[in-house]
Amino acid sequence: MASDTAAVLCFGNPVRYWRRVMCHHRLPGRACGRGVMMRRLPLLADMALMLLFAGLTISVLGVRFLNSPNMPTGGDTASHVLYAWHYAKELLFSGNILPWMPEVFGGFPFLSYYFPLPFIIIAVLAKGLGFSVAFKWGAFAAAMLLPGLVQVLGRRWFSLPWPASIFGAVGAFAFLLHEQNSIWGGNLLSTLSGEFTYSYGVLFAVLACFAWSRASETRGGWIVAALLEAATGYCHGFPLLVVGFSTVVLLVENSNFRRTAWLLVRGHLLAFCLLGGWLWPMLEMHGYTIANDASWALSSWGDLFPLGLRPVFVAGGVCLPVCLLSERVHAAITSQQARAMRYLMAAAALACLGYLAGEQLGLANIRFFPMVWLFAAIVCGWLVGIVISVLAAGNGRGSLLSRTMLTLALCLGVLGWLAQTVRKAPDWSLWNHAGFESKPQWHNLSKIFPAMHGTLWSPRLVFEHDPTNNDLGSTRALEALPLFIGRPVLEGLYMESALLCPAVYLLQSEVSAQPSSPLVRFPSGRLDPPRAAEHMNFLHADTLLLRSEQAKNAVEASGLFEKTAESPPFAVYRLRNFTSHLAQVVTQPIRVRPQKEWLEDSFAWFRTHNRFQSYLPVYGAPAGLQAAPAATVVRTLSLERHRMHFATDSVGSPHLIKVTWHPRWRLGSAGSLYKAGPGFMLVVPREHDIILEYGHTPIGIAGMAATTLSAAFVIFWQGWGKRQQADASAPVVAGGGFHPIRQAIFWGTVIVAGFWFATQSPEQLYRRAHAKLLAKQYDAATSLFLRSFNGRRIPARKEEALFWLAKSYEQADQKNAAMKRYRQLTGVYDGQWVPENLYAYVRLGREAGQAVQVEPYARRLIDEYPDSSWAKKLIWK
Repeated sequence: MASDTAAVLCFGNPVRYWRRVMCHHRLPGRACGRGVMMRRLPLLADMALMLLFAGLTISVLGVRFLNSPNMPTGGDTASHVLYAWHYAKELLFSGNILPWMPEVFGGFPFLSYYFPLPFIIIAVLAKGLGFSVAFKWGAFAAAMLLPGLVQVLGRRWFSLPWPASIFGAVGAFAFLLHEQNSIWGGNLLSTLSGEFTYSYGVLFAVLACFAWSRASETRGGWIVAALLEAATGYCHGFPLLVVGFSTVVLLVENSNFRRTAWLLVRGHLLAFCLLGGWLWPMLEMHGYTIANDASWALSSWGDLFPLGLRPVFVAGGVCLPVCLLSERVHAAITSQQARAMRYLMAAAALACLGYLAGEQLGLANIRFFPMVWLFAAIVCGWLVGIVISVLAAGNGRGSLLSRTMLTLALCLGVLGWLAQTVRKAPDWSLWNHAGFESKPQWHNLSKIFPAMHGTLWSPRLVFEHDPTNNDLGSTRALEALPLFIGRPVLEGLYMESALLCPAVYLLQSEVSAQPSSPLVRFPSGRLDPPRAAEHMNFLHADTLLLRSEQAKNAVEASGLFEKTAESPPFAVYRLRNFTSHLAQVVTQPIRVRPQKEWLEDSFAWFRTHNRFQSYLPVYGAPAGLQAAPAATVVRTLSLERHRMHFATDSVGSPHLIKVTWHPRWRLGSAGSLYKAGPGFMLVVPREHDIILEYGHTPIGIAGMAATTLSAAFVIFWQGWGKRQQADASAPVVAGGGFHPIRQAIFWGTVIVAGFWFATQSPEQLYRRAHAKLLAKQYDAATSLFLRSFNGRRIPARKEEALFWLAKSYEQADQKNAAMKRYRQLTGVYDGQWVPENLYAYVRLGREAGQAVQVEPYARRLIDEYPDSSWAKKLIWK
């Protein structure tokens, strides 16, 4: 009887259901043909709904714009196109899946720390569509497929009634269209801003969660789940974290703990091996990145409840008590469907926990929250559809018609609501996909391309950051210049992957009236052409592209640059005394520095004028390393992306190779290879040839082997599984029923952990401390600042909290405690608070009669920060 009820719920009309069942037998003639058609109807309906939702997404973006041959721009997309173009045209199909790119940042390991699968998809599409069209369709393919796949798998994997599967897809579609933010990820605005890899990540995360929720019910289900989990990892890291941790729910749901644990071990191990060629070396070399651990504070609670998703959440909230309290509805929900909904809600809760804990874990907290919205929207849609299917069910065509009309009316209502809330996406799509060529200032910029043109190994180009560059399509548009002028630039998109980027962004601030200052840990400077000239020469950059009048006037007044081309508002300048070579003998004094926190030490050296002039820091070298007594010419024999060959007569002397150091660079000739400031390679050759080769580490080779073997295992299992069709539907782990004690423990733990992370957030403590300081409640302020300092992970943020801790002690007239904290900051940190901190420490010391003791700190302030207002204030006093 229960199966008959399920049949009615799933197929609407019992007569059609039994016809469908009967047509599984081979009937002669027309009856069998009609049975085949009946079996195909659900498939045709699934395909039609997938096309419908994809078409709705395309209608928002504009199909004419997607098919435009112009190069896309807008947000980070303007920079992404450079890497995607080279990957599609040159790198991927020559076997360089994780290549080295000298075009930006003095060279960096493209896709070693970013996500390769979306770029591979775009490269494959480019073979048939052309690059520009392939990039646009490839960037939005995941968004187009998401609602349709939610509908299809809801039907086929969980046997949801049609209204439920459709409303689940509507919930996913509402998630795509919400416009609450444009950087958190997943929605169309975020994808238009350049976050297309995250769109792929959430697509595969949904599919992986679907697969894991049913993995215990079908033989081989864990392999499908592992494949989708690996695909998630190849697209984005944050969805992978949510998928991985969400599987703990299976231990709560299933009765057989041991067999479930073994299922999870096998699945995660297979996913880990499938990811081996990319993930293993990334984990090995993750320490050689710039952490992206900035956090975002909410402007209001409305940020967590996007306008476009509110009807979905309200409808789901209304239907949830109906599902729980109505015996009829509750009985219609199968254990498989209930388990899938509990799984998705648990995954959403864990994503929310990741958002709350992100600051303290050193992760970008906003990357977790889109999955809260998406999973909740899908479950809400399912609840609404189930309630409609059950309460409007009956015998006959009338009930089917009523359900159909009600489903259609509610879908149209939600779509109508969404149509009123979608205001930005169509305009953004027009702006992006009309391309560089249509932008107001592109014509003027392209006029000076010949003056900037070069080769891959020409000296690098530096450009000014200016917010008005948005009239080129994006403020990041100039990062794509190598695509148009053929020569490398210093600044690029994937700043976390390039060890040279702290120095690059410092130089950017020295040539910009309005610098971007994107790195929290490494403070920028100010417009300073003389310092910029020194740094450009050291970083092997001889050409400067400016836009603002302030920067142009300052550069021309310095006399250090020569204007070579102009097309207002842009002007090109060349450094007059450019003496740099890609490889050169080091004659400057060398100072061997410890490896610990070498990047911070290197940046402090590069930023501090007297240190930069005095020595070259080298890391990991023997203590006796000495500079050469005189410079000799280093000859360049060959330069390729993954191999450089030089010849030198200064055997045994250190040579600075002005290419970013990375563990995958190996010395193919006799000698030693070290890191040098601000992130270059330093070679001490033992023969006349210097050969550098970019290859794979042993762990990277092991990872590639693991990926190959695990892929072979999956192929073997697929063939073996087809021969085992008789057992394909047999459960491998007993699903069990609802376990209230386990559920209570799980949800209680999540709630308690969430409350703790929310209330103990270092950023919340920091904001409360400032409020107490303004209220002159100094004891409370010092306590909160201390807790914030201890809880923060980012050095720049810890420095900030420590400074205000010292300041609150000073305000409380606890001068000794204040001086202790000021001294602590000066000895440990080297960020933006140091000049003011030095000034405060020196002032308090002099007031306390300790002028002699604080004199070295006064001298440091004047020598290292001569242009700061605090140094001038100290001199004036």
